[in-house]
Amino acid sequence: MWGSSVSAVRSQRVLIGEEILPALITIKDGKIHNILPDAGATRHTAGEVLDVGNSVVMPGIVDCHVHVNEPGRTAWEGYWTATRAAAAGGVTTIVDMPLNSIPPTTTLKNFHEKLQAAAGQCFVDTAFWGGVVPGNFLELRPMVQAGVAGFKCFLIHSGVAEFPHVADSDLHAALRQLQGTGSVLLFHAEKEMDSLPCSPDPSEYSTFLRTRPDIMEMEAVRTVTELCLQYQVRCHIVHLSSAQSLKLIRAAREAGAPLTVETTHHYLTLSAEDIPSGATQFKCCPPIRDIANQGQLWSALRAGDIDMVVSDHSPCTPGLKRLDSGDFSQAWGGISSLQFGRLCYMPH
Repeated sequence: MWGSSVSAVRSQRVLIGEEILPALITIKDGKIHNILPDAGATRHTAGEVLDVGNSVVMPGIVDCHVHVNEPGRTAWEGYWTATRAAAAGGVTTIVDMPLNSIPPTTTLKNFHEKLQAAAGQCFVDTAFWGGVVPGNFLELRPMVQAGVAGFKCFLIHSGVAEFPHVADSDLHAALRQLQGTGSVLLFHAEKEMDSLPCSPDPSEYSTFLRTRPDIMEMEAVRTVTELCLQYQVRCHIVHLSSAQSLKLIRAAREAGAPLTVETTHHYLTLSAEDIPSGATQFKCCPPIRDIANQGQLWSALRAGDIDMVVSDHSPCTPGLKRLDSGDFSQAWGGISSLQFGRLCYMPH
């Protein structure tokens, strides 16, 4: 942050509401005190004025979907590097997912281990999601009281053995525990189904895409919307990739479901048609879909059907991406993008 002598920041591009205007931001006791038209700079003489020229000055971004992976998989990412990357990208708050750390944040004891691992290492504000896995429903209320932001579950294999996906009985047990707490249950909304016939070449992105068709997401979203309406517990669909699910989401909200939805930077900026053979750095789950789908996601975001854009930052060590073989079937499914996300939607 700026030194204590800085009492104002001037820019030709300050984001104020939905407008970008020249302005002077005055600072008092380390906090924004006032935002003045740029002409006000001539009347502001106390302290140092930091002129950032044409650089955009805007509120810090909250990224509520970040996999930091510490403790246990700190070689993939840790708080020291993740939160520095966040700060470099204009992200001032992250919310850390309950996987892929070891142990995962699925018990009160494990949550305290995560807090200890993060202590003294965070360069931005950091909050934490808990996790719902088979059999841990009695841990949920203690974790709410300890300060977790909410809970994440998978309706399909998560990719790591220590965070198994839930069955219907686990969901009902968890939602009963969360009633009246004000907490939220997050869903990785894909369900295992028969995939389409595949090309024999695992280095082709189209081969991988056929293993995660839109119907897997649609059927999972159908389950989420029904549960949300039944229990009236806040539910949240993480990293929506398929625009085909939007009709279900709109109908559930109109029926009174307290449901929110996010999508990611990569679904809004990348398309399946442009992913080269063997480029496993583009693999994520759910997958990046075609350009027509991308356009529909943008329209839904503008219409308010999608509530937020997140990174789903999910890094790993280079070897796990199988860059040498380009095999999408074996590569880790995650994209490392925490520091780049604001480029997707920052004002121009």
